[in-house]
Amino acid sequence: MNLNTRSLGLALLLLLLFLGAAVTLQWWLQRETRQLRTLAVNDLKTRLNLVLAVHGRPPAQWDATFQRELGAMVGGNVEIFAPGHAPRPGPDEVGLAFTQELGDAPGWQIRAAFPPPAILRVQLLNQRILAIIVLLALLLALVPLFTVLLEPRSTLGADGGTRSPWLAARTQAAGFEQLARLSNESTAALAMEQGARERAEQDLQVNRSLLDKSVGERIRLGRELHDNISQTLYAVGLTLESVQKKGALAPPLAQRVDQCMTELRRLNQEVRAFLVDLEPARIHGQSFTGALADMVNAFSDEAGVRFEQKLDVEAVASIPPAQIAEIMNILREAVSNSVRHGRARTITLLAGRSESEVAMAVQDDGMGFTPGIAGAGHGLDNMKVRAGALGGSLRIDSQPGKGTRILLTLPVASTA
Repeated sequence: MNLNTRSLGLALLLLLLFLGAAVTLQWWLQRETRQLRTLAVNDLKTRLNLVLAVHGRPPAQWDATFQRELGAMVGGNVEIFAPGHAPRPGPDEVGLAFTQELGDAPGWQIRAAFPPPAILRVQLLNQRILAIIVLLALLLALVPLFTVLLEPRSTLGADGGTRSPWLAARTQAAGFEQLARLSNESTAALAMEQGARERAEQDLQVNRSLLDKSVGERIRLGRELHDNISQTLYAVGLTLESVQKKGALAPPLAQRVDQCMTELRRLNQEVRAFLVDLEPARIHGQSFTGALADMVNAFSDEAGVRFEQKLDVEAVASIPPAQIAEIMNILREAVSNSVRHGRARTITLLAGRSESEVAMAVQDDGMGFTPGIAGAGHGLDNMKVRAGALGGSLRIDSQPGKGTRILLTLPVASTA
């Protein structure tokens, strides 16, 4: 085997190694891109479902303005499709898009589309760079082959024994030099691509943090409206009703009270249009027994409701102080619903515990309702969100004409 044959074999071997490394790198980058795309889609689904669960608006009332506002909240474009009008499958999109059914409204589908992330542009740049590198590698591999084919056959003369080895050595040295230059260029391109990929991941993390902050702020403001302003307006309305029922008022004064009650109802409806639930500040620093007594006294005096309490001492003592505010908000909403919507006359408050769980229930003898039917209020959804935030669950048992029972189950806090 002469020097030219060895040079050609070495060049082909290096080319194969280079191509193998390039293909392996391309496969790894595509796998990472798919994983990032899947994580991004799952994260967007989670945030969209959170916004839908918090808002609680029936799908039949989703007009164009609401869909644009919902799209602005999640940073994309949101469309809803009624039963029998499923979205048509379109061509593959560069951006992030998915279609899912609404869990609380069978048959209704929602489609969300988001701008293409920067990682997809990085992938396209990687493919172009890899194609250029492969083309250069093929051209480099042809250089030794052309050198062997075009080498004159008559160089084996008087001085052929000395000129041919030197010519082959120079050709081999030139091939190695070009291969080293190409390797340096490919290394620099891969470094640029890696930097672009890291910047794209940082941008995705920043956008995710901003979205979390925006959704959290909207939830906080809605909860503040519900727990402070809305409940206060309702309490004032109950007071006016009791004044109106207990004493005979002069006609001008009675007319004025009626006007005040009408204005309070209108204002309460406007406030509840923005609600999403948050704890009132006055509960902080108060014991569970004290907070429960204040709530019972307020509803007993103003609504004429009779309360029965069956509270296990160990269950009450095991409630962490940090959870009292959230638990009281859930119980207050349940009692408020029993008085306002259920027209209950007797409400029973129960509490008990096992080795791993604490259970609290609000049971009434009111009108009852059919769970699962979408309504105009947000109280039940807010109660479920609060229970989930505490690591527990909320169960609603009710039938028309047979009262309502709301059961809150929470894990026992660890003493370690």
